[in-house]
Amino acid sequence: MSIKESGMDRLFLVFSNVFIGVFALFCFLPFWMMLMGSITNETVILLKGYSLFPEAFSLEAYRVLFRSSTILRGYGVTSFITVVGTVLGVAISALLAYSIANRRNRLRNHFAFFVYFTMLFNGGLVPFYIMISNWLKLSDTLWAIILPALLQPFLVFLMVSFFRTLPVELEESARIDGANELKIFAIIMVPISKPIIATVALFYALTYWNEWFYGLLFLANDQIYPLQLLLRRMISNMMAARNLIPAGAATVNVPSLGIRMAMTVITIGPIILLYPYMQRYFVKGLTIGAVKG
Repeated sequence: MSIKESGMDRLFLVFSNVFIGVFALFCFLPFWMMLMGSITNETVILLKGYSLFPEAFSLEAYRVLFRSSTILRGYGVTSFITVVGTVLGVAISALLAYSIANRRNRLRNHFAFFVYFTMLFNGGLVPFYIMISNWLKLSDTLWAIILPALLQPFLVFLMVSFFRTLPVELEESARIDGANELKIFAIIMVPISKPIIATVALFYALTYWNEWFYGLLFLANDQIYPLQLLLRRMISNMMAARNLIPAGAATVNVPSLGIRMAMTVITIGPIILLYPYMQRYFVKGLTIGAVKG
């Protein structure tokens, strides 16, 4: 039996679609302008400003970037940070979340309190800097970027909410067969938790890929600068863009503005390409633990 839609329902649906479409257009417009600016001749940008379509097509900014060893090295550093940080972050968050959600764990409420407490309070920037640089001796290492973001309380509680929706009978049947808690987690819980694992992995990957502040605090060696820190230097300093020019390249009419925009495009490109493959897990992972019944 189908339910008839009233005129107000159809009007609301049309209004919602129009509103979302306009909102999406406004979100997409800055990226489009940046993309068009990166393939526009530098002189045209300086004389006429930015436009929806390039008046004078030029790929000089991309040629300079892809010939620069600094960008390639930054890509490698950022990829390493993202992969290692995401794998470790997901593993630690999943183990902690399962421990909090496990009804057999008598300390689960204490663990939950410790995690929740860090969402509300922190020691501040100065103690944090002293701990990383003086106590842990992680200055000028990539672990100074990976370690601080290795455990995010919000993502832990997101996984806790998911684990609590799983049938308890699965764990009980595994225990009857002689499995311990680690085996239950690895063989039973992980395979059926792909949506939430993919969702949390995407959050961690976005965090590590876009991280530049910890690099600014703890890295002095420009040989291990991540990609986002290079981008920040370029945006804040015109000379930093010129320093990307490889040796032997022409130094006249360097597209400094174009390099900035091209750098931004190639920086966010991998994340844009990754999201469509993760979208189905992302939506399911966010909603599956929201309602329990």
